[in-house]
Amino acid sequence: MNIALDIGNTRCKLDDGAKIAIFAHGSTDFAAQLPKEPVDWWIASVNRPALKAFTQWAAQTRPRDVLHVLTYETIPLRVNVEFPERVGMDRLLAALAVNRLRKPNRAAVVVDLGTALKVDLVDSEGVFQGGAIAPGIRMSAIAMEQQTDALPELDVAPLLDELRTQQIPAIGKNTHEAISSGLYWGTVGMIQELVTRVAQEYGGRDAVDVFITGGGAETIARELGPDFHCESELVLKGIWETVRAHD
Repeated sequence: MNIALDIGNTRCKLDDGAKIAIFAHGSTDFAAQLPKEPVDWWIASVNRPALKAFTQWAAQTRPRDVLHVLTYETIPLRVNVEFPERVGMDRLLAALAVNRLRKPNRAAVVVDLGTALKVDLVDSEGVFQGGAIAPGIRMSAIAMEQQTDALPELDVAPLLDELRTQQIPAIGKNTHEAISSGLYWGTVGMIQELVTRVAQEYGGRDAVDVFITGGGAETIARELGPDFHCESELVLKGIWETVRAHD
């Protein structure tokens, strides 16, 4: 049995092919759902301490399991950057998944709304060409609270829930509304500009397919227009592409 595990900077996602479980770093709540038989873990991690903690747990509690920790060399994706070993596996696996989704002979821009916001280009040959990294909404919210004296930290989860039923006004009438506006509309504008700039280096917006994934992607995609295709769990889908390539 194969299990895909995405260890992110904020949380982990486990996919056994039937369902996805989401859990915090260090949690073992998922363990009771695992089969008693040995399994193969296919692991993508951007958080080294969380990966170390998981491998130690697996060694102590499931010593017969096989752990495949993915690197740029073990996934079926060509990478054209200066230091491929330094590129986050979330970026590479999302690009790998998009190679299945983009139209033939067209490049694609991948927007991933994770802890950090990533905007990457996959060319028409399916080669990862790099991109841009910026703070995500939650990271920006934490930074404002930590780097100022009077601004409070905004809880991003309720903000995204709120957006499902109503639009955030651009002009806030109190501090909470003003921060909500800046975080939300600032992210929308940043995505638009980064996608335009990245696409310009490959023929412009009309020459690329654009995909968006990650927390809150469906909500923010509403503001970005119909040329943004919302796709859930691109990193997990990229892991499964790797599993199939190794079968």
